[in-house]
Amino acid sequence: MVNKIFRLSFFTSMLILFLSICLTFGVLFGYFESQMFTELESEAGYISYALKNEGEDFIDNFYENGKRITLVSSDGTVLADTYTSAKELENHSDRKEIEDAINHGKGTSTRYSNTLMQKTLYYAEKLEDGTILRVSTTQNSVVVVLLGLSQPLVIIILIALIISLFLSYRLSRSIIKPINELDLDNPATNETYEELAPLIKKISAQKKTILKQIKEAEQNRQEFTSNVSHELKTPLTSISGFAEMLKSGGTPDETVIDFSTSIYDEAQRLIALVSDIMKISELDEGAVPYEKECVDIYELSKDIIKMLTPIADKRNITINMIGDNATVFGVRKIIDEMIYNLCDNAIKYNKDNGCVDIVVNQANNKTSITVKDTGIGIPALEQGRVFERFYRVDKSHSKLVGGTGLGLAIVKHGAAFHDAEIYLESTEELGTSVTITFAE
Repeated sequence: MVNKIFRLSFFTSMLILFLSICLTFGVLFGYFESQMFTELESEAGYISYALKNEGEDFIDNFYENGKRITLVSSDGTVLADTYTSAKELENHSDRKEIEDAINHGKGTSTRYSNTLMQKTLYYAEKLEDGTILRVSTTQNSVVVVLLGLSQPLVIIILIALIISLFLSYRLSRSIIKPINELDLDNPATNETYEELAPLIKKISAQKKTILKQIKEAEQNRQEFTSNVSHELKTPLTSISGFAEMLKSGGTPDETVIDFSTSIYDEAQRLIALVSDIMKISELDEGAVPYEKECVDIYELSKDIIKMLTPIADKRNITINMIGDNATVFGVRKIIDEMIYNLCDNAIKYNKDNGCVDIVVNQANNKTSITVKDTGIGIPALEQGRVFERFYRVDKSHSKLVGGTGLGLAIVKHGAAFHDAEIYLESTEELGTSVTITFAE
């Protein structure tokens, strides 16, 4: 940033210098031209007085370096000239200054010579006898003047260059210094440019937000660690207890079978828990080892219903499939997990003789699937936390129905992986509806 400010300030000062020189020369040349016309008019007055007393002989004997006098009749014929014989000069009636003097008493004009790179100024005045007195002088062009002043101009430019480099360097450093000295650890204590105040406020607000998020993340981590420890400890304690009893020997065969069954069930519970944790970890890190493909969520939902129907039939729960074929681009295994967990929850937390509706809809470049049940519902105050890991609304009921407490967390992370949106509506004792909307 220092280099950028330095370059901008340096080139700006150089541009101002160049424009100032051009403007100064333009103004001076205009001023000098005006002064020269004033001098020519003044000299014309002296010359006209001399002509009245001495006649045309005055012109023949006149000499002044850079000045030329021409006497012209009213018809444009040259009567006398200080530079050239009058007979050699053509009629001047078409010259602007002569024409203006004939018609208006005075006239001026300027003509430029490309070969001599000079400008000639003409002033003409009509005398009492009707003749026209013209006085002229030459002025060097801007190019000639610049060439003549090339050496001092180069020196001036070099001095200006050195001064600009020094001042631009100091300016850029002084501008950046307050920014470099900002205390980002304590944004509110900074005293800097007024224009930076919104940025400082934004940084301060972002810092507070980050600190809050860090605090929440730490709380979530601690809660997650506590939950994982608890979830792991319970089955491990059961397995250890049953194994210890078997180790002691003398256990009846019937009891051995019961203990083995319990050990197997608890081990399966551990495997399911670890598997769900790994799924969420993969989704968090984006390290999903599967390719995306077109997935028909209608057909996928029908397959899931077939798997869950035996469980639903035990409680006389009806599962209805509504909609038509609809495809989304995503990872089949993750989408399968999402729909399975929603349907599994809809059955687990439903009432006996209840109903589960699975609705697939595709419209307006969006595909959605809704799983609606007639179960126990979720209290309004708890609805914002049901997608958290291990969070259970009714822990006693959750223990009865089983599960790892990670089902809805997998749904949430799977939706985020697919840039999908989740909508939850629930009323206690009436049921719950969860909708996942995929954008095409």
